[in-house]
Amino acid sequence: MDFKVNREEITSAEVIFDDIQEQSVELDYVLPDYYPEIFRILKCVTTPVIMSYSANGDRLTYEMYVCIRILYCSESSNAVQSVTQKLTYTKSVDLGRTCSEPRVCITPKIDYMNCRAVNQRRLDIRGAVSIKIKISDLDKKEIVCDAFGGNIQLKKLPVTYPANKLYTTKRVTVSEEFDLGLSKPPIVNVLRSDAVVTSSDKKVIANKLIAKGEVCINMLYSCVKDEEDSVEAMQFTLPFSQIIDLDGIDERYNCSVQAEVISCETEPRSDGDGNSKIAECTLSILITCSAYRTASVDLAVDEYSTAYKTDSARSDVRIELPSQPVNSSAVVKSTLDYSDSGIDCIYDVWCSISGVTARPDVENGQIVINGNADYTVMARNSDGIPIMLEKEEPFTANVPAENITEMSVADIKLVPVSCSYNLASDSSVEAKVEIRITGEIENSMNIKGITEIAVDENEPVNRNCNYALKLYFTDENEDLWEIAKKYGTSVAAIMEENDIEDDMVSGKGMILIPIV
Repeated sequence: MDFKVNREEITSAEVIFDDIQEQSVELDYVLPDYYPEIFRILKCVTTPVIMSYSANGDRLTYEMYVCIRILYCSESSNAVQSVTQKLTYTKSVDLGRTCSEPRVCITPKIDYMNCRAVNQRRLDIRGAVSIKIKISDLDKKEIVCDAFGGNIQLKKLPVTYPANKLYTTKRVTVSEEFDLGLSKPPIVNVLRSDAVVTSSDKKVIANKLIAKGEVCINMLYSCVKDEEDSVEAMQFTLPFSQIIDLDGIDERYNCSVQAEVISCETEPRSDGDGNSKIAECTLSILITCSAYRTASVDLAVDEYSTAYKTDSARSDVRIELPSQPVNSSAVVKSTLDYSDSGIDCIYDVWCSISGVTARPDVENGQIVINGNADYTVMARNSDGIPIMLEKEEPFTANVPAENITEMSVADIKLVPVSCSYNLASDSSVEAKVEIRITGEIENSMNIKGITEIAVDENEPVNRNCNYALKLYFTDENEDLWEIAKKYGTSVAAIMEENDIEDDMVSGKGMILIPIV
């Protein structure tokens, strides 16, 4: 007997590590002599940044720094002072197994940070950072898709899935100098500097992907304006473009490119006249590229032979389905009140996003996103004293999604792209942030696929019957496969004998079962 089996290799991403590490942050800092003494701390701004990581074998090692910026005022002046320190950490994770093609996602988050002045020149800072680590590796399984010989019958499930998956990341450093212009006063101290990718695009050429976009940089700095201590806000735009190697990619692939700013550092530089009228900004941008080409295949999920006894091995297989891109937005508004005295002017308002969760709402065909918009307002009160207002505003955003299930996973990023404000009264600030929601909705299905089939030609099927046709009375929505398997015939024979075009019986009735 000539028996042949064809197989299809199914590749899916398997999460092998999903956990949170914690890192304590402790700093005992003494101000240099050239800094004025501390009278009042306005804010302690902390930013954790993953500098690099490497996955070798069964171990992940990464480097992180925590940038701590303390904004304060001295007793003799209302000028806002800024002190910055960086703490560097190296940590490792035991993955429990060796990775072949790992995909690593590391997201650090400040849990809490306490800052107090021990005396006028000494700061005590205590806090903690949580680092969420999710690592996926490719899981490859060969599933039977066809078989020939031995009167073998296969029940097949048609599947369209992302095949030939390509993935890479590239960290890009971009540096640029910006002139403040004639209308802006020179920089004394940089108080805040952050950036966000406001637009991105891609172009596919042979074996390469061109990723380009634009970054909006926001800077807040202290200065002397009209012979008085003040604060100024500036905004710059910086384009970027990168060629990324991705072997095998062409126009047939569905491509996804996400660019995010990992770190933004801005330093004042002197111009030709000796004034700090130039801001040098250095950005670290992480570009993540993924691509796939869809393939359709019929996978065997059940078998039998009309002539011989068979045996098969099966395996649980998770089939990734083509993902749905997410490109949406949300607007969150809030009101921040100041109870002490009136607000004279607002220097700047900014916002960050925290506590994000996403869940599929199958009934309404949408992804429900919950999170917090964390507002910060830097202003000056009626007494001419710099103040900071903060508020956490919960929000919910609904993103439409087609064909989602309870197994759908939303891999999304929320980025505040613009923040506007209005001084509603002398003690109230109305703020509004526009949030860009991007990412993918990953869908999947689980099947029990056949990995091996054995036909024993030494054990023919014993039919115990001497008829060629059998009458059978069907129930509604009965599967012809189960009927054919029970009587040792083929689905094709039943459909041909009864002139049936569908493999499911629509209603009750009588059919003829030919014995083959």
